[in-house]
Amino acid sequence: MAGITQHYDHIRTTVGVYTPGAGLVAVSGLERGVVLGRVLAKDSEYVEPDTARDTLILDEQGGIWDAVIHIELDDTSWLISQSRTDLAELLREAAADLDDVQVIDATGEQAAVAFEGPKAWKIAENLVDFEVSSLVLHGVTAVDLPGADGESGILTRIGTTGEYGYLLLAPVGADPLGTVLTQAQALAGGAVDEPALSRARAEVRHPQVAGQTIGLTVREANLEWLVSWNREDEFRGSAALAEAPAPERGLITLTAPAGSAPAVGSAILAGDRQVGEVRAVFPSAEGAIELALGLLAKPFDVPGLALLGTDEAGTPVTLTTVSSPVVVPQSWTERIGA
Repeated sequence: MAGITQHYDHIRTTVGVYTPGAGLVAVSGLERGVVLGRVLAKDSEYVEPDTARDTLILDEQGGIWDAVIHIELDDTSWLISQSRTDLAELLREAAADLDDVQVIDATGEQAAVAFEGPKAWKIAENLVDFEVSSLVLHGVTAVDLPGADGESGILTRIGTTGEYGYLLLAPVGADPLGTVLTQAQALAGGAVDEPALSRARAEVRHPQVAGQTIGLTVREANLEWLVSWNREDEFRGSAALAEAPAPERGLITLTAPAGSAPAVGSAILAGDRQVGEVRAVFPSAEGAIELALGLLAKPFDVPGLALLGTDEAGTPVTLTTVSSPVVVPQSWTERIGA
């Protein structure tokens, strides 16, 4: 409990550092836009250079294959997969009939480091040579790493917890993780582990693939915002997506009193009627309410309902459906540079 409390506090009160994603791939060449258009669920045709965004990759059945961060530069597209290690293989398959495109698995050569929290901008400030507040959300800029013998990297403003968030991409030899960690520790922050990160992400309903989305459609998982629905071109999974019926169930955030976490997979009842099940339960910092995701039949997947579940011992637990965010991130009330 003490470990997650400390790590969670890094994210919510100062700055937490972690390594994002399972795969890191660079796509270059004149036809790289064709590859992105075939694979990414968001339209890539008019993406501006020096921008970043979140998107999905679907499977051929229209299910959720993974969530990715897409960083677009003048001559290269960087993709960071959240959970899959075979992203490069998928992109190479999509590029098999093209002549001018290169797909490089950069996992061993480049390192991505994320840092998020109300004080995260103080680290970013030391990396840029301009007013840090000028780096807008989803903006990207080149940076020189301090003490790295002239090594340069890419800094983008993007996050997953609702706090100020940045992602640094740089050569492994420049030790970007060490650079960021040293500065975070000077701000009373530091590294954060998966339990604390998953809790903070869940509080703002940032997608966490694949555990939460297995067997669900995009609409059931409430991830419509990661798909371009008005595209006229075909992309991976688009045919199945177009034919998918209207969802009859959906994910909704659940809270329970501190110390009474529901059991994963347990039934959720409205009176005597089963209306769903507990899909995921997130770790709790000391004294915090319990937080879970429920997969509920419509129309029960809405905030403001008091339902009934059970804990690991079978004891009844009151579950309340809530909207997001569950907490108000401190970054929402603190100005960058203040």
